Amino acid sequence: MYPGVLAKTLALTRSLADAEDAVQDAFERALRSWPDAGRPDSPEAWLVTVAANRHRDRLRRVRREERDEDVVADLAALSPWAGLSLAGAEARGGWNDELLRVLFACCHPALEPGESAALALATVIGMSVEEIARAFLVPPRTMEQRLTRARRRLRDRGDPDGAEPSRAKGRIGAVLTVVHLLFNEGYWSGDDEQPIRHDLCRLAVGLAGSLARVFPDEGEVAGLLALILLHDARRGARFSSEGEPVALPEQDRGRWDRAAIGAAEELLERTLARGAPGAYQIEAAISAVHCRARTPEDTDWREIAALYALLERWRPTAAVRVNRAFAVSRTDGALAGLALLDSPGPDTSSYPYVHLVRGVLLGEVGRVVEARASLASALLQARNAAEAKQIKSRIDRLPP
Repeated sequence: MYPGVLAKTLALTRSLADAEDAVQDAFERALRSWPDAGRPDSPEAWLVTVAANRHRDRLRRVRREERDEDVVADLAALSPWAGLSLAGAEARGGWNDELLRVLFACCHPALEPGESAALALATVIGMSVEEIARAFLVPPRTMEQRLTRARRRLRDRGDPDGAEPSRAKGRIGAVLTVVHLLFNEGYWSGDDEQPIRHDLCRLAVGLAGSLARVFPDEGEVAGLLALILLHDARRGARFSSEGEPVALPEQDRGRWDRAAIGAAEELLERTLARGAPGAYQIEAAISAVHCRARTPEDTDWREIAALYALLERWRPTAAVRVNRAFAVSRTDGALAGLALLDSPGPDTSSYPYVHLVRGVLLGEVGRVVEARASLASALLQARNAAEAKQIKSRIDRLPP
């Protein structure tokens, strides 16, 4: 409920900081009044109304204290989205997704990319400090300090360049990162009770679609949308009817949404035809290869390995190197994959899934003791209980 209330309040205040203050006041009033008066028929509408009234009260105080100043101009100088209130209807028409505007407000250039992502997760999704800290592998106190600094800088700097799409293009990269992170959290969450958070997946798909409508000529926007749609088309097969997690090779591919896969592939083909590739487009191409395979044996691992090699030029990260090593192991053998893991390149030591991949490959070449140790390390860093169960099963299948 929080993100929807915040988005609607932002449309009224045109300021992320003011909207957050007003919404916090509304929730505090709800905590005081609902236990006695009862929950209203439309809680979200009630909260938005209270938040709007609180914001208007603040504006009245400002007018009383600063009668000689132009309040609208003052707000425009301080507020991330106040410029929208001065723009014509045509300028506002493209921003038809209120949450998308909140997201762009979070991705102010004064913030570091990691701060933007953390602020967006807290503001757009309403994740707790503890949840965000787990996602970024830092202590909660550290994350709380980052969020405090980010909000302070956002309030101090204002947002003169975020009022309309043409002036916000410099933020697209940061926004794409946030939407991708949001989808990943939904697709494989750290929540033991909900390893797949369908609500977050749907939100990410919606935001990516809105981005594509606002920026139809941005190849990486289309690439991310295609990537998310291809993954999301397989979401229904990731757990069995008994609630057990199912790895990709064992999934019932008849449960994949073939219509969604076809639409995503068409989008990707049109995007790649522009001749301006990027990391998200390459990732989407990798996912498309997996989706085209009617059986696990049909998977073109050589093409996947080649695409990961290309992706590593764009994004030389531990995650890409580890995935590339696994793909190479499927084409040239486990020893080749292990050699790539140990070759010069991105430092993979802090990437949790390197232990899982290394353990699998070591087991395939008969180095059981080392395999067991790597898988034990992977088990300690399992993202959720379902993943821990999968890793434990792998350990149990190793020969004594």
